[in-house]
Amino acid sequence: MNDYFEEIKGYAEIKRELTIIIDMLNNPEVYKELGANMDNGVIIVGSPGTGKSTMVNSLIKAINRKAYVLRKKVSDGKFLDEVVETFKTAAENAPSIVFMDDLDKFSDKDDSEDAEEFVAVQSCIDEVKGKDVFVIATANGTRKIPDSLLRPGRLGRRINTREPKDYEAAEIVRFYLDKIGMKGKLDEVSIAKLLSGESCATLECVIKNAAMNAAFNRQKVVDMNNIVEAFLTQEFGAELFDPHMSQETLTRVAYHEAGHAMVAEILDPGSVSIASIRQADDDKAGFVRYYRREEKERTCEYRENMIKISLAGRAVTELVFGEVDEGATGDLDNAFSSARVLADNLCVYGFQNWIDDRSIHDFSAENRNRTMAMILERNYIEVKKIIADNRPLLERIVDELLKKTTLIYSDIQAICSSFR
Repeated sequence: MNDYFEEIKGYAEIKRELTIIIDMLNNPEVYKELGANMDNGVIIVGSPGTGKSTMVNSLIKAINRKAYVLRKKVSDGKFLDEVVETFKTAAENAPSIVFMDDLDKFSDKDDSEDAEEFVAVQSCIDEVKGKDVFVIATANGTRKIPDSLLRPGRLGRRINTREPKDYEAAEIVRFYLDKIGMKGKLDEVSIAKLLSGESCATLECVIKNAAMNAAFNRQKVVDMNNIVEAFLTQEFGAELFDPHMSQETLTRVAYHEAGHAMVAEILDPGSVSIASIRQADDDKAGFVRYYRREEKERTCEYRENMIKISLAGRAVTELVFGEVDEGATGDLDNAFSSARVLADNLCVYGFQNWIDDRSIHDFSAENRNRTMAMILERNYIEVKKIIADNRPLLERIVDELLKKTTLIYSDIQAICSSFR
């Protein structure tokens, strides 16, 4: 069967669903013989930048039908007329397609159950039923779209998009690098690690911005520094390194971030994609990004490891400088969130810690909070031992951070491999 989505990398399960729709619309007699028909329209739902419109445009190109596109660009009254006229024209020129892009933005009202835009769309879908008009829509979410519009017989088939998985990010990165002629000439693994969990739009934007910066610098080729700079600016708002930051501050930040990176690599090798002592857009100096498993892949041991990783920056500051780390507030929030899941949601430390959200009692909350504190205390002791046992590795990461300001996946792997 033809690959209608060859420019869309990854998303195999989504492309398979769309390919079935294409085949059904192009070969309706095959499906009718088995009693299959397309009663439902389709809505593709997902965060911005996850390729919804690109997928629909590829689908439209693959179907031998005239397509009519609806996007809200005009005032409500004129738009209602446009909705009615579009469906009417589509019915007159059937077989056809009506594509409603960003359906959730058709109404600006918070309570849009009876919004006239959705009422009009619903009526129009009903009126073209049986007239061989296929309806497809995209939306960032369905909260504003009435259930009556999403039921079987209208937009009853839902396809959810998502951010690319790790292996898909690598495939997408190779595709975009090939577009600028740099495939195989850059550290594709480190780039994919950097961009893991980001939308397709972000992946493309970072690589394009890297190429733009290289051109501005009059470079002959794009290099990894261009990629890293584009990524830091795009994702963290981290502009060029601030040379006016004091050496004392830089050193403290380097130890804090090196603590997170080192403990993450010891507990989950290969998980750190970037560590930096540059200032992000939230005015905090330094950050580490590491791979977090999907919820369905998480175990209790993994959640405890996440607590250790969150506490590592504070622990390093205490061990090296003998002080409480004032920049660890966000880390503590993350650690307590993981501890709450273990104590309350999973009842790992006893059923007495479970709290019914409908009737929270003081003694129940006290039990749970005491258990959460115990979990953090125990993991804090364990993470300090990890740091003490691996002090040479910590110092090496600190030295490299102070030298380069930012370390990517390949840098961190090279450092860690020399200590194995």
